[in-house]
Amino acid sequence: MRAQVLARKGLTFLISIISVAPLALAEESNSHSNLSTFIGQLINFLVLFGGLAYFLKKPIDDYLKKKSEQIAELLKKSEENKIESAKKLEEIKVRLGRLDEEIKKMKEQASAEAWKEKERIRTEAQQEAERLKKLASEEINSLVRASIQELKAYTIELSVALTEQKIKEKLSPELHRKMIKKAIDNLRTFYESSVGN
Repeated sequence: MRAQVLARKGLTFLISIISVAPLALAEESNSHSNLSTFIGQLINFLVLFGGLAYFLKKPIDDYLKKKSEQIAELLKKSEENKIESAKKLEEIKVRLGRLDEEIKKMKEQASAEAWKEKERIRTEAQQEAERLKKLASEEINSLVRASIQELKAYTIELSVALTEQKIKEKLSPELHRKMIKKAIDNLRTFYESSVGN
């Protein structure tokens, strides 16, 4: 609104200068060429200023309106932050007043947690010891079984070797021939009986 009033006044002034300028120029054409140049520059300035005021009025008004809204919003947020900070300050003051109680509670909690942790570690250690005992027992039993198997295998091997040695000592070449002849006779009898059937 104010810009429109200024634009109207500027236009009125411009029109009056434009209408008076030819008269002034006609009277003093040679001696006052500087005056006409000045008036021309003044008219150009007024036209430019008036045009800028006319065309920039709305964007400038919008910009100023947005800025004032932003400032109002910032002031509102600042007030809210101030109130919130005051509340936090009060809470901190109350907590500082109860700081000794909180420290005592924290020590009690830490002590209780330390005792629980100690018990948990002791229980886990017992469980681990039991597990290791069980593993050791199983390993010992496995080793005993393996040793027994080795001992049995050795006993069998030793028995076979002793038996073989006794057989070799008792088996003379003559007895050996008799045994082979008897086995051949048995095979012949078996063959003849199977062919005859």
